[in-house]
Amino acid sequence: MDEVAIQDEFYRLIPSRFPPVAVYEGLVSEDKIEALVEIENKTNPRLQSESRLLSAHTDPRAPRLQNWNLAPFKYLNPEGSRFFDGSRPALELADDRQTALAMSVERRQAFLSRTKEAPIGLDMRLLKTPVSGRFIDFRKYPIDLSCEERWRLGGSVPEGADGVIYHPPERPSAICIAVLRGDVLGRTIQTVHYRYVWNGARVSLLYAFDDAGKEIRPEVLCGADDAFAV
Repeated sequence: MDEVAIQDEFYRLIPSRFPPVAVYEGLVSEDKIEALVEIENKTNPRLQSESRLLSAHTDPRAPRLQNWNLAPFKYLNPEGSRFFDGSRPALELADDRQTALAMSVERRQAFLSRTKEAPIGLDMRLLKTPVSGRFIDFRKYPIDLSCEERWRLGGSVPEGADGVIYHPPERPSAICIAVLRGDVLGRTIQTVHYRYVWNGARVSLLYAFDDAGKEIRPEVLCGADDAFAV
């Protein structure tokens, strides 16, 4: 398999909640929350992995121990990812923020449509992560491959591989990577905050909080042109 050496910064979006909400808040009385959290922590896969790494004398400040870098490999997505089924965790990152937004909007729309969510504003934050590794090149494969074909390709990727590089269907002119090993990730930082306006049927508008609430039309994100150009 052809490989590509990558050393660059990549992007993804995650939900952003202010202030943070405790998992059990509103479900039980406050005097029981601490006990429940303690029980949950004993079976939390991310915390278990973190504990094992720390016991191996890993620097507690190491990028691989950062929650944003560790969690994607410990909480499996039962629906899988583009090239890997639900049994193999992969962190999908985009090479620029426009592509990351295009992918995020598409996936949020799919989720909210299935749950029939009423109109709401969703706050999201953009994360930037340095990546350094060697990635198997899947850019030669057609974007319209079936899920079965894509997962078959993913199944051919050997254990221990850093990941794959590919063109995302949400923005075919761009590049994404699916990271399979947390060791290739540098320290993630938080950048821009966005609000997605869900109108009950689709995400109709985005606001970027770094630019005086600049409005972004979701439909322009998927094109080859720079949606952020002045």
